[in-house]
Amino acid sequence: MKMKTNIKFLLAAVVVLASLEATAQLRQSTVNANNNNLAALATFGPDGANIGASSTIFNPPKAITGSYHLFESFNNSGIFFTNNNKQLFIRNINYNIITGLFESEIDDQTVFTSNFDNVDKVAVNGREFVSILQPATGKTFVYEVIYQGEDFSLLKQHYLRIKTGSDNPMAARPDKYVQKSDYILKKGKKMTKFKLKKSNVLSLYGNKAKELEAFAKENKLSFKNDADLKRMLSNFN
Repeated sequence: MKMKTNIKFLLAAVVVLASLEATAQLRQSTVNANNNNLAALATFGPDGANIGASSTIFNPPKAITGSYHLFESFNNSGIFFTNNNKQLFIRNINYNIITGLFESEIDDQTVFTSNFDNVDKVAVNGREFVSILQPATGKTFVYEVIYQGEDFSLLKQHYLRIKTGSDNPMAARPDKYVQKSDYILKKGKKMTKFKLKKSNVLSLYGNKAKELEAFAKENKLSFKNDADLKRMLSNFN
């Protein structure tokens, strides 16, 4: 599998447009219809501020099986919500867990990478993602939003582990990416790991816990399923 290593660099709008148009002429593919939106995304911020840029794909020094993309394919629909109240729709999108960037394939050698500069949130197939600064480290991390409310938010952080293979030619087991995730409870600026189980979710609602439990039972919603949990907490509140 090819490793997509992103080398980010800023591009002026005219350069991005020229690059994408040249690609469209050289290679007809299913993502070409998306290229105009990618060019717009590159200058979609305030005063033409840059949100993303094209990047080149390089082969990794050592093959690793498994996927470092969150979704199984690039056949997904995305919406970028900017901080100046605009929206841009992008087809052919995926989330790179290694880099924390959203990507759209231009061709088999080039991807367009999109960051969170001037962006409030990104939605992919109805799943929302936000970028939050961690004051302790000075770094930003991307989280999937399971629920966002006034009192608390429940987030999900995706990350990778590498399962070590074997160099023994008889075993023939290469290293493998394994996708993992942690749930994060956010109250104000405080963020802590949250073990997702029924009792922990109910404890967030104090004297309304029994009402939430009854609501979940009535609507046949699971406390361990992200989609059910999102529907449960949003509708109950």
